[in-house]
This record gives sequence, C-alpha cells and structure tokens, in this order.
Amino acid sequence: MITFAPPSREQFYRTHCAAFADYHLDMSYMTEERIWKRFQKNAVDFERSIGAYDGERMVGFTMIGVDRWQGKLAAFDAATGIIPEYRGQGLARAMFDHAVPGLRDVGVQKFLLEVLQPNKAAIRAYEKAGFSIQREFACFDVTLDQLDPNLGVNCDLGILPVAVDKVMDFQSQVAWAPSWENSFAAMSRIQDDLICLGAFEGQRCVGVVAYYTVLNWIMTVVVSPGYRRRGVASKLLGSLLTNICDQQTVTKLNNVDASDTTMITALEKAGFRRVVDQFEMELVL
Repeated sequence: MITFAPPSREQFYRTHCAAFADYHLDMSYMTEERIWKRFQKNAVDFERSIGAYDGERMVGFTMIGVDRWQGKLAAFDAATGIIPEYRGQGLARAMFDHAVPGLRDVGVQKFLLEVLQPNKAAIRAYEKAGFSIQREFACFDVTLDQLDPNLGVNCDLGILPVAVDKVMDFQSQVAWAPSWENSFAAMSRIQDDLICLGAFEGQRCVGVVAYYTVLNWIMTVVVSPGYRRRGVASKLLGSLLTNICDQQTVTKLNNVDASDTTMITALEKAGFRRVVDQFEMELVL
C-alpha cells in the first residue's frame, strides 16, 4: 500500500537517480549538491512537498516551491519523479491531490510546473490533474568551441561585472515574464553563485546577463527596449561565454519564451542549439 508523507532527505537522492535514469535528457550532472542548490533556487518547501512510500521505501516524490508569482502566492513543481516499477499507477496524480489541500491552507492560488513536450505521458497525467498549458519554452545549449567568434563584435558598448542588484533593476524591462526557474526571485536566493555582467553606454547600464555557476545555466539576458536589435545581447553572451570557457565546454540557456522568435533566431545564429521544448502548465487552486 502506498502512503504519502514529506520526502525523506536521506532517501531522496537515491530515489531521484532511479526516477530520472531514463529521462529524455541526461540528468547525470545533477549531483546531490546541485539538486539541493536547485531546490534552494526554486524555494522548495519540504513540508509542502510529497513523498510516496511503499513501506519504508520512497518510490516517488513531488518537490514543491512556494513563493509569490506575479503578485499572488503560488507553488511550483520543482521536480516530480517516480521510479520505473511504480509508474502507470496514478502516483503523480495522487501526489498532486495530496499536496493541494495543504497549499490551499497557506493561501496558494496557482500551482505551476514545466514539462518536456516529448513527455506525452506526463502531459496527459498533468491535464487529468487539472493543469492547462500556458506557454511554450525553448531550451538551448551551446558548445563553447562552436560559438560564433564574432558574437557581438559590432556592438561598441563596454562590458563590465555588475552586482546582482543591477540585474534586479531590469525586472521592469523584460520582454516577457521569466519562468519560475529563471525568475528574479530565484536569482535573489542564489546571489553568491551568480556571475553578472552589464553592458554600458558611458555610465548607463543598458543590458545585463546572469549566469548560475552551480548548474552552468544562463538565467537571464535582458536589454533595455531602446537598445534591442543592436547586438547588445550578443555582446553580453559572447563576453560571458569567453570568460567561462576555461571551466566549461557546454552551457545551457533554458526557458526562452517560444513566442520570442527574434531572440531564438539570434541564439541559433550565434551557435546555440535548440535541444528541447517545454510547456509551462498551471492549475488554479
């Protein structure tokens, strides 16, 4: 008989490895330390999260972050995993059903998640649980030795390191709302692990890029509206990737809004590879 309780920290990593061993993307880089850091970034609350147990053994989990989202208290499915022999038994739906009353009790109004578009079974399970698709995200990586060597060369702005506070100043200048994973709130929780650069015209900062060293992710690139399509984003990315190329060979840039065809085209021309697409899904509580 399956029972539900907060996830066991002692069992979690072993269960995570078993659940994601056959995932569509290679998750072997997600060490235990990186998983805890990702959960810190996503405001995961173990007391609101759900573990599924067969006796004493944890066989599945839904890790849930809680924070304000677009002005309302919301929850985010930071990771749902079920080990192979327990799939197809409705565990994902059962874990969501078990989590929702507690989320409602603390005032959560929306429950968000991200799911890979090739994962049709998961999408069907989430839809049965009441989630609906809100947006599509494109996910990229770039092999640094294949990066366009002329990236941003035509932009004459200066690139300098900046504090995280400078990145936060650009919240009102985004072309579309970042995903939960890449939100400004998420960046505020991992400030010590970010590398941030700004593009300057004189003393004025007109663009920023933020890179999360722990997961090797570019979390945001934002350019002031009057400076877009002038190579500023390309120069920021080129400067960042040049700076980290002695530590990394491949870097990720996830959750670009699929409606931003201008940014997607620019990334692909620069050498980024579109790896997979995701859906952002939402359940109104």
